[in-house]
Amino acid sequence: MSLLLKRQIERLQIAIELSTDWLEIQYLRAELDQLNDLYEEPGAEAEAEAA
Repeated sequence: MSLLLKRQIERLQIAIELSTDWLEIQYLRAELDQLNDLYEEPGAEAEAEAA
């Protein structure tokens, strides 16, 4: 996972933690899930199983 992607995910997680608006939290979680699904590395699971 690239450094830029990690920073994006971290910023979303922090925004979720700091938000008090339920609707905003739902929106940010959806965006975070999309990033995780879109950029999930398929080889990461295989490497973890091999270790």
